[in-house]
Amino acid sequence: MQEKANNNAIALLVGFFLIILIALLTIFRPFSAKNDSAAKNASRQQIAAEKLNTSPKISDSELSKKIQGKEKMMLIDIRSETEYASEHLLDSQNIPLADINAALKILDKHTTYVLIGADGISEPVAEALGALSDSGFEKIYYLEGGFSAWKNNYYPTISEGDPNRFTDQSKVSYIQTDALQEMIVSGADLAIIDVRKNNQFSEGHLEGSINIFLDDLEKRKNDIPFGKKIILCDNDGLWAFKAAVKLFDMGFFNTFVLSDGLDSWKKKGYATVK
Repeated sequence: MQEKANNNAIALLVGFFLIILIALLTIFRPFSAKNDSAAKNASRQQIAAEKLNTSPKISDSELSKKIQGKEKMMLIDIRSETEYASEHLLDSQNIPLADINAALKILDKHTTYVLIGADGISEPVAEALGALSDSGFEKIYYLEGGFSAWKNNYYPTISEGDPNRFTDQSKVSYIQTDALQEMIVSGADLAIIDVRKNNQFSEGHLEGSINIFLDDLEKRKNDIPFGKKIILCDNDGLWAFKAAVKLFDMGFFNTFVLSDGLDSWKKKGYATVK
């Protein structure tokens, strides 16, 4: 009986210690996971920093001089599509990091590339550098400090155009339908740009207007005449506003937005053509 009682006591004691051990493991496991995660993040950041330290970089001032000198190169912005659409460098191409490997098949290995990330010590930039260099690309640079440094040092950018942002509103001048009709009748020297999609343009547009879709303004900037008063139009004025901000950022300052849009133009019975 005594031996049985001793065995029961030992079993209870072992069970008690097992319960305590499980409780301690449960309590400290999140801390251990956090430490492991922090260690992995630190390791990735260290690897990224080492990659960037051994890769050719270019400062914002150097890049600005090369752009002004029209040096042949391709600017690749590896930020997300949303970040790029909000604001970016003129003539840069958006290839998010997730799409870099697919883009390697169509990029010319003999071209000079400048990678643009969000900031300085950037894991995405290091990964993009690695992907290109591993595939045989040799003329690869990255923008030191990334897009944030470029913008903070007041180098030019192309903004998406936010009607609620004062700085974007300050870039835009307006004209209403009645005033535009008078200018057309008087034979004023205008360049009317319809920034709607092609199918909308085909349904009815102002006579003499040219169709440049909003998203194509940058790549078709050479089709936009300097020296003329530019009128931007769409259905309700929003896309035209965005287009005016983009053109201002590209150096076109004599631009006006048809504030009440083509919907108002048609309601007033003014002419359109197909």
